[in-house]
Amino acid sequence: MIEVQLTVEGGGVFIVGQTIKCLVTLHNPTDETDRLAWATGQISGQLKVDERRVIVARDEVTLSSSSLTRHGSNDGFFSSDPDILFCDLEIGPSSTKVFTFSGTVPTHLPPSYRGSYIKYSYLVLVGLQRVNRPVSLVSLPIRIINLPGINHSKGPTPLPTHPFAPREPRANYEDVFMDKVQSLCCKKTRSFEVKTSSGLVCIVRLSRAAYRLGDPIDISLEFAEVSCVQVTLRLQAMETISPEHETRPDTDSRFTTHDTKTLNCIHTASTNASLHIPLNVVNSFSTNLVLVRWQVQFEFLISQLRPSGELLDLGNTLVSGEMSDCEWRPLHSVPVSTLCWELPVKVVPTLPQYIATIAWQRTQAKDTV
Repeated sequence: MIEVQLTVEGGGVFIVGQTIKCLVTLHNPTDETDRLAWATGQISGQLKVDERRVIVARDEVTLSSSSLTRHGSNDGFFSSDPDILFCDLEIGPSSTKVFTFSGTVPTHLPPSYRGSYIKYSYLVLVGLQRVNRPVSLVSLPIRIINLPGINHSKGPTPLPTHPFAPREPRANYEDVFMDKVQSLCCKKTRSFEVKTSSGLVCIVRLSRAAYRLGDPIDISLEFAEVSCVQVTLRLQAMETISPEHETRPDTDSRFTTHDTKTLNCIHTASTNASLHIPLNVVNSFSTNLVLVRWQVQFEFLISQLRPSGELLDLGNTLVSGEMSDCEWRPLHSVPVSTLCWELPVKVVPTLPQYIATIAWQRTQAKDTV
């Protein structure tokens, strides 16, 4: 018996294009020498769909003949080049052997995502085999984050004019990635007017053009001439299957609500609300199969009465002494109508170290061979 421990460095959360370093530790706890025929390691991307809703052609799922995922039940859409760790290894009694390998996830691949219809997942796989025995797999899930729209390719680097000319350092993809995230999340106030046939209901203001995972979405609301009794805000992620991959033409988009705030705003001129984006969710992205986007849904309860005067007049139920001395009581019921409005928001990734620190992620897997 040989104990196998698979470890990834960096907290288990990685950016596409980043080198993923893995450590394989083999320990023989017995008093006898043991042998293994071979071992290999690679990174695999797996796709799982709801076959009742999504159609995936076989030619869209590429699977290398050297991929370890052919031993699994899911469809593999990516596998890195396998690294051969050893061949014909002998481990002495109470001895330990350590091997390393690394791999990268191409920048065009989707992030890790677990939706209602589609699931993209990534695994670090180590395959080991004894002589005349089946292959054993040790797998460790990792999380991959991606930001669509980054083009790191800027053409070939020009050759120096002479051998002593200083070479311009090539930008690291991780630095380009985070610079793009920072530029998208810069402060930029945006205003939106919510109107009905009766007039202006509210002015909604956002302070940014995009928000990172884990950030709060601060929203400012200024109410106008149409009286609003209550407003409910919902932060939602929407999953939409591309039409050419739907099994049914009427497949609805799936909405997942991650945060909700309800504000009582009768006689309120302005107010603020904050919705929090979790760290264990995915940012906005799209593939040939699915589109994932975010929105804030506003549900306004609009009163049929005039803003302040009519409500105050109906609330004056007791007058004693002078007219200035009165007791105001709230109405038992107010006739209202519902107005729903959706505001799209862009959600982008954040630092992988921050996600790994706050959102728990496994970095080790153990098994015996």
